[in-house]
Amino acid sequence: MKEKYDFDAPEENQPDIAPLGKRDGIIEKLTQCIPNLDYRDESWGILNDEGYSIEFNTGDEEIVDSIMLHIRGGGTVMDTIQLVCETLDAYALDTSDCAYIDFKQSDQAQESWERFQKYRDKVLNKAK
Repeated sequence: MKEKYDFDAPEENQPDIAPLGKRDGIIEKLTQCIPNLDYRDESWGILNDEGYSIEFNTGDEEIVDSIMLHIRGGGTVMDTIQLVCETLDAYALDTSDCAYIDFKQSDQAQESWERFQKYRDKVLNKAK
C-alpha cells in the first residue's frame, strides 16, 4: 500500500489512501527489478524463486490501490518483499498480525516471516 492505514482510528478519521499507480507502470517497474517475474496476465504476476513462490494480485483495474502477495514456501522472501516496497515506494502489511513490516528492523521482519511459516506448517500438518 502507498500509505499506512491506522487500524486503531475510527473509520471517519482515516485519510484517503493514495493508489500505487497505473497497473502498466507498476508492472514495468516490478519486472525491471525482478526479471523472472512473469506478468503475462496483467492482473496476476507469478514469481518462482529459490525455495518460494509469490503471486502478485494486482487486480483488473487500471489504477491499482494495493497488491496482495500470496507467498508459498520458505527462503529469503523478505528480501523480495522489501525490494517490491522500495521499488513502488510502498508499505507491506503482514496480514498474519495486521502490522506493517519494518525493514529497518530486519530481525523483526525475519521473525514475522518465521512465525508465519511455523503457523502455516502447524495448520497444514493438522489437515493431513
